[in-house]
Amino acid sequence: MKVAILFDPGGAHWEQKDVIAAVEGVRSVQAHLRQAGYETTVVPIRLNDWRYIGKVRQADVVFNLCEGLDGHSRYEDWVVATLELAGTPYTGCRPWATSVCHRKHVSNTLLAANGIPVPRFALARRNKVPTHLELPVIVKPAAEDASLGIDAGAVCTSRKSLKTRIALMAEQWESVLVQEYVAGREFNVGFIGKTMLPIAEITFENMPEGSWPILTYASKWDEGSPEDLGSVPVCPADITPELARKLEKVGRDAWELMCEGEGYGRVDLRVDSSGEPYVLEVNPNPDLSENAGLARMARAIGWDYARLLQEVIRETLERAAARKAVELVGSATVPATGTA
Repeated sequence: MKVAILFDPGGAHWEQKDVIAAVEGVRSVQAHLRQAGYETTVVPIRLNDWRYIGKVRQADVVFNLCEGLDGHSRYEDWVVATLELAGTPYTGCRPWATSVCHRKHVSNTLLAANGIPVPRFALARRNKVPTHLELPVIVKPAAEDASLGIDAGAVCTSRKSLKTRIALMAEQWESVLVQEYVAGREFNVGFIGKTMLPIAEITFENMPEGSWPILTYASKWDEGSPEDLGSVPVCPADITPELARKLEKVGRDAWELMCEGEGYGRVDLRVDSSGEPYVLEVNPNPDLSENAGLARMARAIGWDYARLLQEVIRETLERAAARKAVELVGSATVPATGTA
């Protein structure tokens, strides 16, 4: 089977370590797929360069590792949309899911409207502070992922600090989200299609003194930093059966609503002091590298990295076959043009 592995080689603003990390991740996926018997082609893609479409159409399946174009995550949605139009089965979530989930104020609105608990939020305007939210609040870009824009100053405890933070964020991003901060434990629920992976917890006991227990950009990407060393994932999480049931229900409800149970992804949640979970984000197509969250969850049920990658491909092909069957049935029931 021919597999085209798509990835974003980054932009001019990327640091060399980020470029190296991206390339190493792609090489790891390629090596494991080759060992499993797949014929692979690595396809770097760049903004306004559409030649990759031809390579996509020559493959049996696309393994989409592209999280943006030229280092800009907002273009990830465009890549997924072109893959949809190309017609070759591709891994991960479909365009609607990636587009909506990458706009946090939109996804939060849909989740809340369907009875799925989310912390109260507001889309901030420059120099205008939301007054209906209870402090503390966390401020972050509304249309980014991977904790971009989240640092030690993201949590605000006063209206003055909130106004300052909003102004600072508005200089860098078009839309800014302000959300009530949920004090409590943080969990991740991962999915491969309909399959739920073991629940993971992010522990913050070793965070630097005075730091908020949150996942900052440094926590995720600055290896060896105090924030990285202070935020430790544990999988499977040490939780009661009752809490597990709550997290599983809310996590699955959010996943099914936003991603229709297709592709792979992660639902991030916080549990408040009364034991009630709140959805922070639904993350379609999260980091799939060997040391990332989904791989850690997979290991907790005995899947090695190669097995995880093959399960992602299996879900892709099964989904594509099901859609094709539906299309064939639909075309058979539509009368020919000009008939009664």
